[in-house]
Amino acid sequence: MNMRTISSIDLATHTRDVVHQVRQGQPTIVHSSGEDQVVLLDALDYHLLRGAAGWATHPASAGREDPTEEQVMRAYLNEDVSLGRAAEMLGISRFDLQARFLRLDIPLRQGPKDEIEAKEEIGVAQDLAARAS
Repeated sequence: MNMRTISSIDLATHTRDVVHQVRQGQPTIVHSSGEDQVVLLDALDYHLLRGAAGWATHPASAGREDPTEEQVMRAYLNEDVSLGRAAEMLGISRFDLQARFLRLDIPLRQGPKDEIEAKEEIGVAQDLAARAS
């Protein structure tokens, strides 16, 4: 993950710009008094990382009807859902999710693992095409 570091004075002076850049995918460390104080991270990126960390510490977990970002990450990392399906569950594009995974160093699975997942990917693509027309 490519992090930039700013001073607490820069944060106070340029809060709006810093927040905009963080929301655009630029995690930022705020440094003051000779040490790192806080990390600013886009909210969805935070939830994706939290989900990945939860999966790493407890790989098996029951889901809910309305999945949280953490549950979507768990399903993706357990290979229960494809990248396209995970993106659909999160309400973002597959390309946005892929870019976030690359930025956050989350493992990215390319291509379906089996015929069922391939059909799922086709279904997601058809749903997106239907919504666009």
